[in-house]
Amino acid sequence: MKLSGFTLCSLLAVSAVSASVLHLVPGNDDAHEHLVKRHGFVRRQAAQSGPTASNEADFAKIKDPKQQCAVYGVPEITQMQDQGVIPTGGEPATIQQKDAEAQKIWKDIQDSGIIPNDVQVKKQQGSEPHMGIDSSSYNAQEDPDCWWSASTCKTPKHKNPGMMEDLYTCPEPDTWGLTFDDGPNCSHNAFYDFLAENKLRATLFYIGTNVLNHPYQAQRGIADGHDICVHTWSHRYMTTFESDQVFAELYYTARLIKQVMGVTPTCWRPPYGDVDDRVRAIAAGLGLRTILWEEDTNDWQIQPSGAKPTSVIDQNYQSIIGKAGSESPIVLTHEIVSATMKEFMKMYPKVKEAYKNVVPLTACQNITQPYPEDQLKYPNFKDFTGGNIAPSGLPDGQSMKVDPNAKFEPVALDQQAKNGYGYGDPKSGSGGGGDSSSSSSSGGSGSDSEEGSSAAAALSTSFASTAALFVAGAVAIAVI
Repeated sequence: MKLSGFTLCSLLAVSAVSASVLHLVPGNDDAHEHLVKRHGFVRRQAAQSGPTASNEADFAKIKDPKQQCAVYGVPEITQMQDQGVIPTGGEPATIQQKDAEAQKIWKDIQDSGIIPNDVQVKKQQGSEPHMGIDSSSYNAQEDPDCWWSASTCKTPKHKNPGMMEDLYTCPEPDTWGLTFDDGPNCSHNAFYDFLAENKLRATLFYIGTNVLNHPYQAQRGIADGHDICVHTWSHRYMTTFESDQVFAELYYTARLIKQVMGVTPTCWRPPYGDVDDRVRAIAAGLGLRTILWEEDTNDWQIQPSGAKPTSVIDQNYQSIIGKAGSESPIVLTHEIVSATMKEFMKMYPKVKEAYKNVVPLTACQNITQPYPEDQLKYPNFKDFTGGNIAPSGLPDGQSMKVDPNAKFEPVALDQQAKNGYGYGDPKSGSGGGGDSSSSSSSGGSGSDSEEGSSAAAALSTSFASTAALFVAGAVAIAVI
C-alpha cells in the first residue's frame, strides 16, 4: 500500500474505561479530528485509591471495567521509580544514570560485535519525536539494511554472528498464529475470560508502560498460560532511535516483565513493524527474536477510537479466513481497546470454523521452553492441538509478587539456540527438530503493515502524530 503523504497517529493512553491506543487511518482527511491533547504522565503512588484487590487472582474477578481501570498502587513499583532505575512511563526510554546493571549489559552487547556499524539511524518526520519515518532518501530497491518499513524485508542482509531472521508464519498446517499487541489493557478481564473459556492461549506483546501502570493485569497474562513478549517501552518507531535508546526501549520492558511476572521474554514485535538490521541485532543481543506477521486484521482502525466501521474490520477478518488451507499465518490483532477485543470474540467462531488450529506462537513454533526459567514448560503443537493446552509450572495468582530485586539475565539468541530454549530455538513440524525460521524470507506474501503502516519503496512517509501518551488512572481524554 502506498504511504505517500498519509497520516498515522498512535496514542497510547490509559483512560477511565480502558488502556487504549488511538491510531489514525492512513489517508484519512479527517484524521486531525482524532488528535488527542497531551497530558502529563501521572506518576504511580502506593497510596492511591483504586480496586480493593491486592493480587492478580482477586483482580481477575473484577467485572466492572471502570473499577478495573481505576488507579491502584503497588509499593514495589514506586520503590523502583524512587531508586531511579526505571524510565518515566509513556516517554521514550533511556538508560538510567543510576542503573549500573543496564549499562553493563549494553556494553556487553556493544562489545559482542553483533551490531552492524554501517546501518544509519532512520530519518524522523512529523512534529512528535520518533512518531514518523521518512524513507524518501533510502534505497528501498537494494534495501541494504533489511528495513521492513521500506521493503517488508525479514531476512537480515548483515550476517553478523548471532542475528536471526524474523518469524512471521507458522510451519504447521492449517494454523492461525494467535497474537495480540499493546496490552495489558486495564479492562481486559472479560476478554481474558473469553480466551480461557474457549481454551485459547495467545502470544501477548506487552508495552512496558502498560505493565508499569497495570501490573496485576500483566500478571494475569502469565498466570492464564499465555506467552509473553516485548512490544517496547513507549511504542515508537524503533529505527529512528539511537542505538542506546533502542536497547533501553527493549531492556526496560523485558526487565519489568521479569520483575512483575517472573519470566524473561525471548521475543518482541516492533511497533508498526519498524525494524532494520541494527535494531534486529540489538534485540538479538538482548535475547529477543523479532516477530512480525503474515496477515493483519487492521482492527485498530475500528470505531469509535478509529475511523472504520465494524463492517470493514469484519471484512478484514473474512479476507484472512478465506485463505484458510492455503497459508498458516501469524495474525496481527490487538488488545488495544474494548472494541478490538470484542471484535475478536465476535469473529472467533468463523476463525475456528475455517482454521483447524488456533494456537499461540509457542505451539505454532514448537517452543516448549520460551523462557530461561526452566520450571515453565509449554505444550508443543502436537500436544496443544491434542487438547493439552495448559503450560506446567505457572505461577499462582494469589501469591505472585512484584520483585524489584529479581535477577534479570538475558541470553543472546544464538546462545538460546545452543541451550535449546526460547525463540532462539524454534522447531518445525509438530514438535520435530529444525529451525522453523527457514520458512521466513525477505519477500513473502505477508501483510504489508501493522496498523496500516508499511512504507512503500522509495516513497516519503509522513506521519502527523501525537507522542505516545500514558495516563495512569482516570485522567480525562480531551479530543480536539
